[in-house]
Amino acid sequence: MTEVVARGTWPLVGRSAETDRVTDALRATESSGVLLVGAAGQGKTAVARHAVNALSSKQQILYIRGSSLGAPMAYSALTVLLVDLDDEVARNPLVLLTALQTLFTRMPGGRPVVVVDNVEDLDPESATALAHLASTESVRLVVITEQIPSTPEPFLELWRNQVLVRVDIEPLTFEQTRDLLREVLGGDVSRALAVAMWRASDGKAGNLRTLVPLALETGQMGRRDGIWTQSHERPGNGVPGAGIGTSTLDAATGVARTALALLSVLEGLPVRMLLHHIPRDEVDALQQRGLIRVQWGDEPTAVIAEPFAATSFRTALARSPEPAILDALDEVERCEDLPPTSDVVLTEWLLDAGAVVPDQRLLRAAKHANQLALPRAARRVLAALDDWRQHPAGVIEYARLPLDHADARAVRSAIDTLLQDPDLTPACRTALRLEDARTRLRHAPVDDALLERLRLCEADCSAVQGEDRGHLGAELTLLRLELGLLEGRYSDVIRDASCLTASILDPSSAAVRAKGLLMIALAATGRHERADVLAEVLAQSPYAASHPRDQEEAHRGAVLSLALAGRLDEALERLRGVSSSQRDIQDEVWAEGLAGILLAGAGRSREALRLLLPAMAELGMEDRSGMLPAAEAAAAYAYALDGQDDAARGYLDDGRRRGRHNRWPAGRMVDYFSVLTAALLDDQESSAQAMLRSANAERALGGKGLELLFLLQAVRLGEASVAHRLLVRSGELPGPLAHLGHLFSKGVLAQDPALLLEAAEAALTAGHHDLAGSSSLLAVQLRARDDDPLIFVRAEQILRQTSVERRRSLTRQALTERERAVARMVARGASNKDIAAAEHLSIRTAEGYVHRAMAKLGVHNRKQLRSVFAKR
Repeated sequence: MTEVVARGTWPLVGRSAETDRVTDALRATESSGVLLVGAAGQGKTAVARHAVNALSSKQQILYIRGSSLGAPMAYSALTVLLVDLDDEVARNPLVLLTALQTLFTRMPGGRPVVVVDNVEDLDPESATALAHLASTESVRLVVITEQIPSTPEPFLELWRNQVLVRVDIEPLTFEQTRDLLREVLGGDVSRALAVAMWRASDGKAGNLRTLVPLALETGQMGRRDGIWTQSHERPGNGVPGAGIGTSTLDAATGVARTALALLSVLEGLPVRMLLHHIPRDEVDALQQRGLIRVQWGDEPTAVIAEPFAATSFRTALARSPEPAILDALDEVERCEDLPPTSDVVLTEWLLDAGAVVPDQRLLRAAKHANQLALPRAARRVLAALDDWRQHPAGVIEYARLPLDHADARAVRSAIDTLLQDPDLTPACRTALRLEDARTRLRHAPVDDALLERLRLCEADCSAVQGEDRGHLGAELTLLRLELGLLEGRYSDVIRDASCLTASILDPSSAAVRAKGLLMIALAATGRHERADVLAEVLAQSPYAASHPRDQEEAHRGAVLSLALAGRLDEALERLRGVSSSQRDIQDEVWAEGLAGILLAGAGRSREALRLLLPAMAELGMEDRSGMLPAAEAAAAYAYALDGQDDAARGYLDDGRRRGRHNRWPAGRMVDYFSVLTAALLDDQESSAQAMLRSANAERALGGKGLELLFLLQAVRLGEASVAHRLLVRSGELPGPLAHLGHLFSKGVLAQDPALLLEAAEAALTAGHHDLAGSSSLLAVQLRARDDDPLIFVRAEQILRQTSVERRRSLTRQALTERERAVARMVARGASNKDIAAAEHLSIRTAEGYVHRAMAKLGVHNRKQLRSVFAKR
């Protein structure tokens, strides 16, 4: 008669709060159950199952499910409960309700719990009966519904009267999705893969449950170095299960099917364009049915309401292209200039469908893909050309892809060949020379050959006429800005960047990219306030939506300027930001890698490695920004902090073998972390001198912001002779890093443990554990007998909150092994008699060891000693 709810096999992650609320409501005496509300695929049924399974094993649980077939028949959902009742009872509603009430009252375990799913298809009589049983406290209900308007009125009445507690199931957040993937896949998951799966599933666990095995089967995800990462290969048309989730869309016919196909294939379309081809009443009907929705922005855009279903339907249509759909797509393309995003996705879909795509269209799609920061799409459409090396436009777009050193050589070779053609237009010749110079700048040492190519490029540009001349001139200036930043000519960058910007609000491509480079130069010279103003303007600019590549570069400049100012938490927060409604303006691999690098630089080794390892697994397949050597150098430092010397040396060796990328700041980061790692593995004094040399070089270049950073590290590593210079420089500059440098240099100059403890407290609060640990350690080393022992106690507590494991051990060098062992026993509450027995000493000798340890550590009683060694 009853069906006990089975335990789910898919793990329930990120739903503990909702599950607890349902369980609490089922246990509360004043409640008769729960109204569980959430869209399809949100995991409502899983939450209900986990909640009722948390109840007593004696609790009777029934499962009732509405059915569209049974909906026309009275009490069809309660058939399993009515089999023992005679026909006369079943025909009389009042008698039936009385019989059911009696039946439930007699069940063991108290009021049974009835889980009611698919309530939209529940027959009205069953809904009325169940609501009555809940109101008479005969049962407790878990009513699962997708939408309040489609919920039977008897249940809504119970909710309005507070008989049922409403619990809403919202889409999974990004972090919840990543946690769920980790548990399902049994290992760590890269941020890039987690973001892709979160967006594809629309935050719905049900969609994710379908996507994961499909992605594994088709090779769209794989394991690399123990990390689950994205595949860089697009699955073909023979994808098993490509039609999963498309039943509602596939069932549409006529004009509705055409509209849904257009939006699925093009991944959305501006409403004004859609209405040119689809009648308004059809569009309104699809919106009312919840099949499409409108994204509001600069231009309202219609999209399929369920992204997962849209992707599946798109793939299904590519496997079996329909003439009517192809005609509709052709008409849209003839009548309108497609937005760049639509042009790229349509070109890829045509390739999926096996269509012959003209070269001109492939080249245009590659250009759009690069503008949109979609390198995989650009690479794919370029691969569809007979030979990209034969097309100047193809070579230019290929040069803009993420390239390794071999690819860069191939691009330069193709450019050299094309430049032999005397019929090249001046604009095409200049564009080719620009990409040649940019490729050399990023993949080869800066030498006379590069400078000569820049001069040739400038000469070619002077022969170009019209709009092309202005565009190519701006690109040449941007390339010179990048070179200036690489060489540390910050004043030149600041001066020349302003030439590309008509005003602070200028939204042009050249202006936005110039602002990204300008923010880095400003931060390097310590002008953080001006960098902040630029970052705020760019964050509010509507330009980002249509030109994400440019905005991505500007976003990187904003994050790096925050990091150089020491505003670590703000930089990390920007890197964590991720949107479900549209693709972010950041490369997620870059975001995870840089966050790990910043955490390593702050001495937070364990946090850093949790981000660096997944990022490096992705970067090993495609390194869009040349960050992999910097990430490996940061990982080496993080491992060295944890005392894992072999792993640290291994990553340093990997970085040296791989070679450097010249793009700022990757090369500078490699040098910086190599020196920090050497300070732990080899020679701290030499590392301090190396930091001082870098500080001197930055001073000569006018890079006061970077000089401050290097000075701070030099003093932290033991070069106390420049503490006064650090004090002066930090007093001249704004920002948290300058504040920390000021406090630390004051403590070093005064040799005052109290001031150093103040610096340690401030550094810990700001998240800079390396400085907090160094300040605390120095406070310990400078202690005097008459100093307040609590300073030492607090310094030890701060050390325990940092990950500076190697340096932490230095605080014990003042004690012998026997004294250290005795001190630890005291911390655990051992008496002198206990210590004597454990160490095979006399009680008097044990007491002497205790006193000597206390004297060396600067504490005066056992309570203080316990504070020093607690939790070690």
